[in-house]
Amino acid sequence: MQVDETSFLSTQSALSVLMKDSIKRAFGVDWTQARYSDLRKPLYSGIAAMLKITAYHDSRTWGIPQSIVNQANYWIAAYTVNTSINARQVYVTASRKLLFRKRHPFLVEIFTFIAQQA
Repeated sequence: MQVDETSFLSTQSALSVLMKDSIKRAFGVDWTQARYSDLRKPLYSGIAAMLKITAYHDSRTWGIPQSIVNQANYWIAAYTVNTSINARQVYVTASRKLLFRKRHPFLVEIFTFIAQQA
């Protein structure tokens, strides 16, 4: 999950002392000194996503939606500046593929085998 640069900078500017200390203690990272390019590292990317979603939750009273379409809307609102219908559809399509693989792993193996034989 990517966090855009504007959102990344907001995680630094809105960081409470308690959260800053917690991140430093748990991960050895001074988040106020992190750079946007550091998000190429999985740990930093995960911290940024966690801070972004925490800030997003703090400003609303509801949690992560259950339906894929509403999750796409949530993802767009919380994590990206791209609000196009295409971004929403990309999220929905990718999520449905993952759900299909989880629910029908044997069918995915069969389809993969057939595709490789063609």
